[in-house]
Amino acid sequence: RGSSVVKASDINKNKKSPAPAAKAAVQRPPKFQLEGKKWVCEYQSGNNDISIDAQVSQSLYVFKCDNSVINVKGKINSVTLDNCKKVAIIVDTLVASMDCVNCTSVKVQVNDKAPILNIDKTDGCQVFVKKATGLDTEFVTAKSSEVNICLVEENGEYSESSIAEQFITKYKDGKFVTELYEVVG
Repeated sequence: RGSSVVKASDINKNKKSPAPAAKAAVQRPPKFQLEGKKWVCEYQSGNNDISIDAQVSQSLYVFKCDNSVINVKGKINSVTLDNCKKVAIIVDTLVASMDCVNCTSVKVQVNDKAPILNIDKTDGCQVFVKKATGLDTEFVTAKSSEVNICLVEENGEYSESSIAEQFITKYKDGKFVTELYEVVG
């Protein structure tokens, strides 16, 4: 039969080693270059002078930038903002689409046309489109909040509309129907 006395050697036997300290965020060097037909803009911080003279066959990928302004002149095929904070992007014309994914407090301005703007997992996105050309734009949002669309008049004045964040789904007439959830009060 075993003893009820705990031996000193048994105390540390089942003890796990302490968890490693959390790694500090690695600061990567800023990158801005054309790779084939894809412009890559990464890790820019506080840079308000990023400018691209785009071609219709090119795309732009913006990753982990903050407090920066990007100006895309001419026609570009597509633009993706990924994991950006407080970034403003000004695009003349989009041929295909613009995607904002995992972003916070971004501003998008389209000076001419943009067929589709996808906003996914983004908190705070203000989109400026010209009323003359922006009414044909499709806005697709998912898991996003604080999304506002501003229709800009020729004189520079604009009207702002918010994208609904809450929906209600009910079973009606043999199927589920989803509608906007409006708070009255």
